[in-house]
Amino acid sequence: MIKIPGNLTIPKIQKLYYDLSLNNNSVVDVQLPKRIEKLDFGVFFSFLQFLATWIRKENSGKLCLPINSIEEAIHYLNDNEFVYPSIVLSWEKDIVDNNGNNIKKHLKTPSKQYYERMDYFELKGTSVPLYCFDHDKSDRGLSKHFYKNNRELVSEDVLGFNLYRAFQKIGFHNPSVFRKSIKESLNSFTSIIHELFSNTHEHAKTNELGFNLYPNIRALQLKFHKKPIVKYIETYNNFNGLSDYFKSDFKVNESGDLYLIEISILDSGPGLVKRYKGVSTYNMSINEEVDIIKKCLYRHTTSTSSFRAETKGIGLDRVLQTIDGRGFVRIKSGRVDIFRDMKSKRYFHHDNASDIQIYDWQTNSDVNFTVFPPAEGTLISIFFPLDYQ
Repeated sequence: MIKIPGNLTIPKIQKLYYDLSLNNNSVVDVQLPKRIEKLDFGVFFSFLQFLATWIRKENSGKLCLPINSIEEAIHYLNDNEFVYPSIVLSWEKDIVDNNGNNIKKHLKTPSKQYYERMDYFELKGTSVPLYCFDHDKSDRGLSKHFYKNNRELVSEDVLGFNLYRAFQKIGFHNPSVFRKSIKESLNSFTSIIHELFSNTHEHAKTNELGFNLYPNIRALQLKFHKKPIVKYIETYNNFNGLSDYFKSDFKVNESGDLYLIEISILDSGPGLVKRYKGVSTYNMSINEEVDIIKKCLYRHTTSTSSFRAETKGIGLDRVLQTIDGRGFVRIKSGRVDIFRDMKSKRYFHHDNASDIQIYDWQTNSDVNFTVFPPAEGTLISIFFPLDYQ
């Protein structure tokens, strides 16, 4: 059994991948924690990406919840934002309590009620998650904020309108943050989200061979972060890339707090490399894998001959331009975990994709890349600072 720790961090999630890779012959159950103490940058969706990777394994077993009764299970679901997507992703598995009882049927109605509150931005806290589960053909499968009734994506303008209340919610505890800081950046946020989610719509609903994925998640998380610069540096002191990012100049409030918006987009599709190459294995060096991700970041790169694919590279390129001079982006896909500090490494359109600078999350190097156990899909997490006025 793999037990998810309550003090979850990105390094601890990396260890979960290693633990999973060592259990290829025996059934592997996953036990969720009672709570996750801190959901720092990228942690929530990094966990969901791991869970999606576990579920795709042939030897994935039961999802174990740390509860003893149905009443306790309902409170557990409502009080912890990681529980609902874990349950939906694991719906074809046994979902058991501490006594080994399969309680899945008792979670159906509470999960539906949770979804309805989420759909109206009425969940607890200042984090806003939105999920699309492609295997769920009910009305709850695709978020109404992203899709029309005919399962077509909404336009960027409509998405901006749909997400207006979501941005109000993440600034709920300090309305002046929304009025003075978030509101002026709404167009930038909307363009980032629309570009990245459009990529999941086009490239992450089927596997690398074109077959539907079951189960499959595509999701957005918006989260407001606020703390003094020194606390950010302290929190991320094990990640040289992030700590260096926070050592650059930022506009802060009267108390010295830096306001940040985290935008994370997750899919459990084939991942950037498998989709680009149309292959099911990573029979290549890690540097080749990194080069393919650079091509995906490069304007006008294509993986197929279709007209829409000819503009595939424009989405990620536009995101880099949008956060240029301000943001920080992390991309985890396949065996690669990389980042780019767009404050210190400004946007520049290179003549060759191979010249794009991206850095390894662990080594902080642009030439020495770590071979991580493969993860399903693609996770893109962005830190975007708010100008305090």
